[in-house]
Amino acid sequence: MKKIILIVFVLSFSMIVSQEQKIGYVNMQYIYSENEDARLAHADVEKEAKRLQVEYESKAMTLDSLMRDYQKLELMLTDEMKLEKQKQIQELNMELENFQMKYFGQPNGEIYLMLEVRMAPINKLIQAAIDNVAAERGYDYVLDVSQGIVLYKLDSYDLTQSVIEKLNKMSIENSNIQD
Repeated sequence: MKKIILIVFVLSFSMIVSQEQKIGYVNMQYIYSENEDARLAHADVEKEAKRLQVEYESKAMTLDSLMRDYQKLELMLTDEMKLEKQKQIQELNMELENFQMKYFGQPNGEIYLMLEVRMAPINKLIQAAIDNVAAERGYDYVLDVSQGIVLYKLDSYDLTQSVIEKLNKMSIENSNIQD
C-alpha cells in the first residue's frame, strides 16, 4: 500500500513539475542566414573550398591524362618502363587521396576545421543571445528545430526572431566596444 501511494505521489509530482517547464525553440539555420558575420565566415570558407577544389580537379586531370597515356603506350613500353609509369600513377593517386582527406575529410579536414574556428566566436555570441532571451522569457529549454528533432511545435514558442534581434543588438554593442 505504501508503495502504491509513493508511486502515485511521484507520478503526480513529476506531472506538476513537467507542466511548469517552459520549452521554446529556435531555427539555427535561419539565425545563421540572418547574421552577417556567419554569412561572411561561410563565404570565406566556401571561397577557400572552391580554390582547393580547383587544385584537386587539376591533379585529377593530370592523373587521368597519365593513365590514358599509359594505356595508349602500354604495348610499346618495356616492363621496366611499365613499372615506372604504374608507380607514377599510384603515387599521384595516393597524393590525390591524401589531398582530399587533408582538406575535405570529415571531421578533421582543414575546410571543416577552418569553418569551426571561424564560427566559434559567432556561435558563442548566438548562444549568449539564446541564453538571454530564454532567461528573460522564463524558458527552461530551447531546442534547435533545424536539426529535425522536433516533431510538433507551436509558433508561439518560436524564439528565433527574438534571438536574432538580441544578437543584432549584442553585435552592435560588441562593435561599439571594439571601436
